[in-house]
Amino acid sequence: MFSAALMRQTIRENAALWTVLTAVQCLMIATIGWTAPIAAAGVAYYNMLPGIFAGIYAITIGNRLICAKVDRGTLAYVLSTPVGRRAVVGVQTSFFIGSLAAMYALTAAVHSVAAVLSSYGADASQVQAIVKLNLGLFLLALAFSGICFAASCWFNLSKHTIAIGGGLVCAFLLFPIIAMFGNNFAFLRHLTIVTLYDVSDIMAGAAGWGWPLAALAAIAAAAYAAGAVVFLRKDLPL
Repeated sequence: MFSAALMRQTIRENAALWTVLTAVQCLMIATIGWTAPIAAAGVAYYNMLPGIFAGIYAITIGNRLICAKVDRGTLAYVLSTPVGRRAVVGVQTSFFIGSLAAMYALTAAVHSVAAVLSSYGADASQVQAIVKLNLGLFLLALAFSGICFAASCWFNLSKHTIAIGGGLVCAFLLFPIIAMFGNNFAFLRHLTIVTLYDVSDIMAGAAGWGWPLAALAAIAAAAYAAGAVVFLRKDLPL
């Protein structure tokens, strides 16, 4: 079952954050793509900033879609209508995944156009690399979103969802940074899913570059499925 009314409401509630984050990313990548070749853009942009934006979006929207509605009591009103739990999960999942797909499709298009029109004139292979980089970003963001969505489905209080789901995403983002502070912290690189998005391998077209991205997709699928199962079965404070 699908509820068009619930989808419209979800879009209205979250359009502002999506628009701001997407616009900021597009502005940054257009500026970098216009002034620097793809190799420099990979170092200056793709290695760090998009993951942070993805984390912010996943933590905020993930909490809003399910847990915040339970916390505020608005989900009771939604479920009092013909819209059931399956419809709620289906709509919220569709919005989350669709909004991320739209975000990274747009950033890929903006970077590609800027790179082609720049003074160095990106060729077809460089545009292909841009598409691959943004595909990887989408799958990393999708994994983040799945983790936050699962936490949102599991808990009934926003503070718990943000602490667990958001805390895990923040840890994944921080571990690679901490690992740069010496060999004593190098092991942290193996404790984060962020390392599955390897910018260097993607740009170099290294053999097997797609397998880590497939792992991110599998993590996302498992997290979304687990969240849906929990939400459909648990008792709600309605």
